[in-house]
Amino acid sequence: MKKKRKSTGGAFRQNYYAYVLITPGLLLVGIILIYPLVRGIISSFFTQASGSMEFEAFVGLQHYQELLDDKIFIQAMKNSLWWTVIIVAALYLLGLGIALLLNCSFKGRGIFRSLVLIPWVVPGIAAAMTWKWMYASQYGIINQILQYLGLIDKSVDWLGSAGTALGSIMVTAIWKDVPFVVVVLLAALQSIDTTLYEAVYIDGGNAFQAFWHITMVGIRDVSVTTILLEIIWTFNKFDLVYTMTKGGPANSTQIIPVYTYITAFNFFKLNKAAAIGVVGLLIVGVFAVAYIIYNERREAQES
Repeated sequence: MKKKRKSTGGAFRQNYYAYVLITPGLLLVGIILIYPLVRGIISSFFTQASGSMEFEAFVGLQHYQELLDDKIFIQAMKNSLWWTVIIVAALYLLGLGIALLLNCSFKGRGIFRSLVLIPWVVPGIAAAMTWKWMYASQYGIINQILQYLGLIDKSVDWLGSAGTALGSIMVTAIWKDVPFVVVVLLAALQSIDTTLYEAVYIDGGNAFQAFWHITMVGIRDVSVTTILLEIIWTFNKFDLVYTMTKGGPANSTQIIPVYTYITAFNFFKLNKAAAIGVVGLLIVGVFAVAYIIYNERREAQES
């Protein structure tokens, strides 16, 4: 027992400077991230005093019960789910296809690998404004191109119509985020031993079997991690929707992050907004926990 105390004390003294150095960072994280998060969760169970940031009365689950009768919140939840599922699926399939192409040897491959990064480095607000202009019904280049190709007879108000607004923003989100998926999957593809493909063909296998049993297995861990991260990021995406439509028209593009912001700063219902944020946090938290568990299991298997 004495030796254990001595080794523990020695370890503490040995890492003393490390603890000193990380303390300011931990305090900063606590102030910037943890405190607002905890206060937001607590405020969802209270009412706000008029003209003050202080809590007024404890109301329990009242704000959460109100959300069940809030048609806009229900619409925002449905939109968020569709938004996340469609975008993440498109990001992975399109990213995998581009990564497979860029993994092949052809002239100018380095140039194309550089060009594919351009959408990713464009700031979100700049990308949203650019695509908003491109979608414009009167002078937008998208309508001009489609009319020139004979695909439409007259200009379409892409962001002003409830039937096309959400899909139009999805296209922008996919264009913006697909480079990240391409880069990650391309790195995983390049780590696969090419002799494994030769072994498959020698054993009489075909291209599909090589792709399924070598390529997909080789990028499986990276794919799962990428998909989980994209689910979290896409569900929380705010800048594109708010900049392009602010949740309209007729709440057809309303998603949880945008509705949280509008409820808090347009309608000044801070406690209800906190409840909406907590619901979003719980949904994203499921995938965050899945991401952590998956990474821990993978590290345990590798060790």
